[in-house]
This record gives sequence, structure tokens and C-alpha cells, in this order.
Amino acid sequence: MKRPFFRILVILMTFSIIGLVVVQLYWLNQAFRAGETEFNSRVIKAMDETVNLVNQNELNQYYELFNETRKTMKDSADAPQVITSQIESDSANVKYVYLTRYMMDKVALPVSGMYNDSLNVTELYSAERTIRLKKDSNIHHFQPIDVNLDSEFRDASYTLERFARFDAGNKPISKRINLNKLDSIFRIKLKKWNIDTSFELGILNKDSTTIAMKTKNFNLSRQNYLAPVFYNRDDTPSYYLSVLLPDKKKSIFSTLSALFGVTILFTLIILGIYAASIYFMLRQRQISQLKTDFMNNMTHEFKTPLATISVATDALKSRIVSQDAEKVKHYANLIKQENKRMNNQVEMVLRMSKLERNEIRLDPNVLHVNDLVRDSVDSIRLIVENRNGTIFESYKAQKDELSVDSFHLGNIILNVLDNANKYSENSPQISVETYNVNDTYVIKVSDEGIGMSKSVMSKIFEKFYREETGNIHNVKGHGLGLSYVKHIVELHGGEVDVESEKGKGSTFYIKLPLK
Repeated sequence: MKRPFFRILVILMTFSIIGLVVVQLYWLNQAFRAGETEFNSRVIKAMDETVNLVNQNELNQYYELFNETRKTMKDSADAPQVITSQIESDSANVKYVYLTRYMMDKVALPVSGMYNDSLNVTELYSAERTIRLKKDSNIHHFQPIDVNLDSEFRDASYTLERFARFDAGNKPISKRINLNKLDSIFRIKLKKWNIDTSFELGILNKDSTTIAMKTKNFNLSRQNYLAPVFYNRDDTPSYYLSVLLPDKKKSIFSTLSALFGVTILFTLIILGIYAASIYFMLRQRQISQLKTDFMNNMTHEFKTPLATISVATDALKSRIVSQDAEKVKHYANLIKQENKRMNNQVEMVLRMSKLERNEIRLDPNVLHVNDLVRDSVDSIRLIVENRNGTIFESYKAQKDELSVDSFHLGNIILNVLDNANKYSENSPQISVETYNVNDTYVIKVSDEGIGMSKSVMSKIFEKFYREETGNIHNVKGHGLGLSYVKHIVELHGGEVDVESEKGKGSTFYIKLPLK
């Protein structure tokens, strides 16, 4: 994939996923607002039902108190009547309301005689009532009472409601409302409207800013719900019921939890797929580049032995060389050596192909691993010494009998030693040491070569990875060796660690369990 196209594709995918997330957040916000509106509506309905019940309970007390009077007044509501009232006040701040009601009842009396006539007689009844109103010391005002109450006494229910407002309005709120009972009523109403949340109640004065009474944790805020709970005679609220819901948002979220959960889940899945796609695209692009480098390197690795074989073959065709047995032997060995070198390259690629398909199977046998390490060191010793290098050996491991695959384990030890030689710029100085740590057999290989940075150390066990050093061919190899090392060690149940510092060399630890 070409780089400009790849960048455009990533930008478009990123823009699309951001747009999708923004749209999802917008609809979640709209859903929450709709849920909040519906929640508020149910709370307000619960509050209205609560205050109506409180008002009705208070009014019922007056209905019970004046039940007989109310019945009499209702029965005679259509009869001609005259109502007079008089208000007096004494020095003890007590008001007296004197009500006199005159009712006229017309009766038709039959008159005997030839004309069968009747006589209309009007009977006049009067009823007097005195109401004593004493101002409570806990209230700050005394509601006025109208002198002319004629119209208010025409209907009994209306009259009692007006009287209840007047009489109750001159009582302190603490005698009109029991907070515990109010709490119980409101809780029942909330349950009726499918609201399950904690709440705090308060009764506010008619200015709706000062608290007349409250529950323990109640406080005033802009989030409080308000509903008039009592009215004055002029139909203006005298008190307000204020409700605080501290867990309001939590309650709304709980009703929308299924919608929110599904939306967030699918959004996260899409984000995960997007992230995975970008990761694998980058990974594939990196692998593609590594494979290209690998093919270039393989071409270079095969080119040299092929050229050598070609030159040696041409030399063998020469009469001068063909007549010299020593030269024939030399060129024949050269051809065999280069052929073996090419075969080793092919074997390495085939081994990695088997690793990728998990087709490598170990053939373990119990042996002394110290001896295996010595054999590997001997195999590379001449190469190191030809570069004026030195290999230092120390076999301290007392427990070295392990069940291992000698072929693969020997290959990975040789691979690590070969890297130590290749990545030493001058005369290689390589140290090989074995020792035991608890139930572990450790092979330590150190060099004083070019070393690695931390970013390189995190990638060296990846297939095809080779550190860029300017000329890609200045160090022989395909980037397959350490990936093979890690896989074989893990098949043996062990692990590989590396320590390195740029310019100061590297140390590899191959750790194998004794059991």
C-alpha cells in the first residue's frame, strides 16, 4: 500500500469514527434530556397529588367539625335568608365574629269555605353563632376577615373551605403539617409514579426563599421542585412544598441504563475494531516493508556464493587449474562451502516457515547442556579468532542435565554467538557463562559490540526485524535468528532476556527450567 493512499485512508477512517462518536454522544444527550423531562413530569405529578391530599385532609377536619351545620346550610341553601356579621376585638388580642342568620319559611294554610282558598304565612327563624379567634404567638400576622359574609354563606361547602383557610391560616405551619406523615405520603406517591430515589422535604414560606420547616439534610438549590401546599383566602400560596432529589441524575440514568449500556457497548466495539484495523494495517505495512528488505537481503546473500561458485567453476575449466590437484581440491572445497552456506540460508527460512505454522516438534533427550554449549562455542571459535577476537568460557552450572532437543538448542546457542560476533565492530570479545539460579539453568552470552537502544530491544525478537544501520547489508542476516531463538526457548518452557546499551555491547540470557 502506497504511503499517500494509506494516510488518506487513515484520515478518512479517523474522521468517520470521530463523527460517529459525536453523533452517538449527541443522541445520548438528547435521550437523557427526554428522560429528565419525563422524570420531572412524574415528580411534579407525585408532588401535586401529595399537596392535594394534605389540603384535603386539613379540610376534612373542618367538614367533620361542622358536619351538622353544613348539612343544615345545604338543605336551606335555596330558602330566603339574610346574614349579618359583626366583628369585635378585645384588649387580649382576641377577635369575636358574631354571625346572625335570618331564614324565612313560607307556609300555605288552607282556609275552609266555599272558595277552597288558602292563606300564605311567612315564618321567620334566626340563628346566631359566635366565633372566637385568638392569634397564635408563633405567627407573624393575623389574616383579616371580611365584614360582609353574605355571599360566602350561600353555599355550605364553599363557606367551610373559606373558613378553613381563614382559621388554619392563623396557625403555625408546624401545627398544620407533620413532616413524618408528609414524608410517608410523598414516598407512596413516588412509588405510584415508578420513581425510586432518596429525597429531602422542606416547607417554604410564601416568599419561597425562606425555610419554615425541613427534614435533616434538606437545603435550597435551583434543582429543587416547588408546589404550593396551602392557599390564602385570596387564592395566593401561603406555603410551598420543596423537594430535593440528591440522586436525581442517578435515577434518570438507571431508567436509561439499558439504552446507554447498549449504545456505549457498540460504540466501544466500533472503536475497538477501528483501533485494531489501524494497528493491523500498520503492522501489515511494516511486515510488508520487512519482507521487502528480507528479499533484498536474501538476494544479496545468494548473490555472493553464486558468484563464488561461478568463478570456481570457470577456474576448474581452465587447463592450468585442472592439471593441478591441489587447486582442483581447493576450488572443489570452495564450491562445497558456498553450497553449504546457501543451504543453511534456505534451512533457516524453512525453519521460520514451520515456526509460523507451529509445525516444529521437539525431540527431547536428557543430556549435559554444558557440553552442548562447548560444542557451539567450538563451531564459531575459528570465525571469531580469524577476526582477532577472543571467546571467554566459564561453566559454573553444577546442574546441567536437561531434557532438550539438542539440534534446535544447539542452533539457537550458535545463533546468539553468531550475533555477538557480527555486531562487534572490531576484534570480538565474547563471554560465555553457564550457572544455576534456583531451579533454572542459565546460559549467558555477552559481547562488547555496538549494543542496542531500548526501542530496538523491544523489537529484536520480531520476525524479519533488523536494526537500520545505514547500509542494510553491512551486517549479514535476515532478521529471523532471534525470532527463532525465542520460539525454541519457549517450546522448552524457558525464556530469553536481553540487556544492552548503545555502544557498550549486549548480554543475552537463555533460561531453561531444570524440570
